[in-house]
Amino acid sequence: MIGSTLVLPLVLALGTALSPDPSAALHARQAVEPVVLVHGWRSSGAGMALMRDRFEAAGHPAVTIDLPGEDNVANARAIARLVDDLRARTGAEKVHLVAHSMGGLSTRHFLKRLGGTDRVRSSVAFGSPQYGYLPACLLAPDQGGQMCPFSPFLADLNAGDDTPGDVAYTTMRSTLDTPDTYRLDGGACFHEIPDVPHAEEPNSPAFFEAALSAVRGVCPGRHVELPIQ
Repeated sequence: MIGSTLVLPLVLALGTALSPDPSAALHARQAVEPVVLVHGWRSSGAGMALMRDRFEAAGHPAVTIDLPGEDNVANARAIARLVDDLRARTGAEKVHLVAHSMGGLSTRHFLKRLGGTDRVRSSVAFGSPQYGYLPACLLAPDQGGQMCPFSPFLADLNAGDDTPGDVAYTTMRSTLDTPDTYRLDGGACFHEIPDVPHAEEPNSPAFFEAALSAVRGVCPGRHVELPIQ
């Protein structure tokens, strides 16, 4: 379900067409590329509504999605459908993905296994258990159990490069999150924010400002190349 309706601003489109500076034209196109906000485990698009409103107030068209359930593969397919629909309706070349918690696994499956890298400009995940969350091992696979560090889903997702394609990857965590929420092998921007409870991260001004920076192409923390396992 799309959280808001997007229309490319005519003024920006004309400015892009008339601009003599190729880099200015590129930045203008990127400025109107949609931001797709992906919620986490047992949440909904409403949980990302405040962040969506903040992106729109900052001049970036943004939408939320209601994922179909707690299966990351099915969620990734829903993200793919929304991305394709947005690109068709807006004419945008690419989109930005901003995901919380388990939503970061769904977006990464879309990028890595469903060919999403050619449709995405930047991917921002915050509080996402990229290498697993041990209590999830008590859950059924389609109810969040894919977050178990030993799950076949994570074994596949974390095989090889975690950051494929020409996508700017950012991974962020609160200091209250577990350390594995901070890991991506390959090249990524890493950022920590102190003392924000996990459930409050989507509404945190600090997390929004960091995500906004990443979407605008500026790493809010430090860019690190980690060995690919």
